[in-house]
Amino acid sequence: MKTLFVAVLSALLLSGCAERYFNGPGAEALIYPETHIYQFTVKSTQQTEEKLNMIFDTVDEIDSGASYLVEYRSNKGKKVVYKSLKDKTALRLRADEFVVRQNSSLSNDIQLTITYHALVTHQCAPSEIEEVNVSRNCFSEVARMKQVSHKERIVEGL
Repeated sequence: MKTLFVAVLSALLLSGCAERYFNGPGAEALIYPETHIYQFTVKSTQQTEEKLNMIFDTVDEIDSGASYLVEYRSNKGKKVVYKSLKDKTALRLRADEFVVRQNSSLSNDIQLTITYHALVTHQCAPSEIEEVNVSRNCFSEVARMKQVSHKERIVEGL
């Protein structure tokens, strides 16, 4: 009698859980690679250095594992590049790929090619019974992707 009561109670509890909808907040995310190419003509070394530092800092905030290709045409560009990278030793270690090389065929003094993975999220409305859910593929677990350190690994499936 006792086992029959426990079996009926557990069956009732389990059947009620299967029909419930998740009413909590959720988010859907899109992770995509972006490639940006910056070209500089060095007129003022200090101004060019500040622009390079600003770009490096901005990209590092978005994705710490970005790929960098820094090309310079002359010694003037080389000095500016290495001077701006002097304080950024951790950036070179964190990046997936960091290459600094001379390219004499450039039209400008410095060319900076950066590829990073950006994350776009969208808040989702909770699903309702007998209503068409306009936001498909919306999960509450996706919100934690904002804290993922290497976003590109989600895209590549590693």
